[in-house]
Amino acid sequence: MEKKIFSMPMFTGMSDGMFEEIFFPFLREYKEYIYDIYFTCIIPPFDNDAMGQGDIKGSSREATIRYFKMMMRVQEETGIKVSATFNDISVDSTLDNLDLFIKNLKPFYARGLRSITIPHYHWMLTNDLKKNFPEMTIKNTILRRVSKPQEYVDYAEVNFDVINIDRYNIRDRDNLKNLKRAYDRFKKPMSILVNEWCRGSCPAMSEHYQLNSSKSVDKRYFKLRAGGLTCSSWGKQSPSYALKNANMPIFREDFDEILNYIQILKLHGRSTLSLFEESMEIVKRYADPSEDIIMYKLYDQVKQYKYDPERLKNWREFTKNCKFECWDCKKCDELHNSSDQYGFQI
Repeated sequence: MEKKIFSMPMFTGMSDGMFEEIFFPFLREYKEYIYDIYFTCIIPPFDNDAMGQGDIKGSSREATIRYFKMMMRVQEETGIKVSATFNDISVDSTLDNLDLFIKNLKPFYARGLRSITIPHYHWMLTNDLKKNFPEMTIKNTILRRVSKPQEYVDYAEVNFDVINIDRYNIRDRDNLKNLKRAYDRFKKPMSILVNEWCRGSCPAMSEHYQLNSSKSVDKRYFKLRAGGLTCSSWGKQSPSYALKNANMPIFREDFDEILNYIQILKLHGRSTLSLFEESMEIVKRYADPSEDIIMYKLYDQVKQYKYDPERLKNWREFTKNCKFECWDCKKCDELHNSSDQYGFQI
């Protein structure tokens, strides 16, 4: 099995001290497990980011130059490929915008950038990005929610080099098996986001990122009144909410099973320090063959509530293919209610 399986985020609030004392040493030690490092980059026509990062630490241009210099140093000294993220889907997919993007990307390519994420399928139909940047690895944004094997093939046929698959496939083995069949034919690696802590089949996802990218909104989604109506509210309404999130499994055995189908595991944390730190810890745990607990924060809940071991075992197996059809299922609720704190109510 390929060791370089993790796409690692660059936290946008990183200080020079954190970079030198924590992140860079981490990258040196675990570079054999890291496929790439993705970072926020703001250049026209993109003046914002789907994480709401357009005003990061001063002006966007200054922040972009600072992070790019950090990333080039990482690439040059560790050999880990770095990847610039352009995922603002509110930017129109016109060919004029593509021309502007190519013009502004050229200096970064000349300096050594060899991987990008873009938001638009239309742009790949022109082949202009491949003509101008022949050594560039090009990825689609997760926000386009590629999921079906035919959708994977559609993106492979227009020369996306890495294809981000919708995170909900974490619990859809039937579809993962079919995606793997498509991969075996086209050999374009698939990547999936594994620790975003978001609800499976989230009905608000598209609006969430639309608001983050909006030029008329000056706050990130979770600082808006609308943001308070979803994740935080759902968590209060359902004690078993964390069990229903679209995250990787807890245990190494289940983790490795996902890798039978998916080639790259994308870790979260560009905008949130706690998630960035969690992502580093996941890499460390996976790199330690004696460590069985990989998704440790979810396991903390298992320990806290002391779930019934047999129900936990059954839940692990069932959720491999539950497809987040929560409307007709009570498995997560049953597991949570098996806690000895609830007196085994089921």
